[in-house]
Amino acid sequence: MVTLLLKQYDLIRGSREVVLSFIENQVNEDLHTPVPAFDGKTIRYFLVHNADCYLHWLAYFALKQPEKEIYNEDFKTVDLIRGLYGKVDELITLFLETFESTLDVPVIGMHNRCGEVSVTPLQLFTHVTTHEFHHKGQMMTMCRLLGYTPPDTDVIRF
Repeated sequence: MVTLLLKQYDLIRGSREVVLSFIENQVNEDLHTPVPAFDGKTIRYFLVHNADCYLHWLAYFALKQPEKEIYNEDFKTVDLIRGLYGKVDELITLFLETFESTLDVPVIGMHNRCGEVSVTPLQLFTHVTTHEFHHKGQMMTMCRLLGYTPPDTDVIRF
C-alpha cells in the first residue's frame, strides 16, 4: 500500500510543480497581493499554509516530532516555498515508512482546537493531500481574480 501512496504523492508533487512554476513565471509579485474575495489572504499564504498542514498533522501529531513554528512572512519567494515543500516531501517518505504496517491503526494525539483526536495514518495522509488540492483550487481562483489565466493543474493534465 505504501508504494501506491508514494506513487499517488508523486502525482500530487507534479501538480504542485505546475502551480509553483506558473506562479513563479506568470504571477510573480502578485504572490503577495491580498485578494479581498479570500478575506485579504494571499497566494503565498495558502502555499505556506498547505505545507504547514503537512507538518502539523504528519510530523507533530503523528510522528510526535517537536513543533517548529512556521512564519508565513518568512517565505517571500517561490524558491523559499519550494524549499519548504522539499521538507514536506522528505516528511511524506518518513511518515509512510514509519506507518507502513499500521496505516489503519489509530494514532491518538492532541489537537489545539478539538482536544484528543484519534485518526489513522491513512486518514491523515488523505486529509493533508486533499487539503492541498482544496486550497490549490482557491489559489487558481485567486489568480483569475488577479487577471491571470491559470494552467491545468489537475493530476491528469491535457
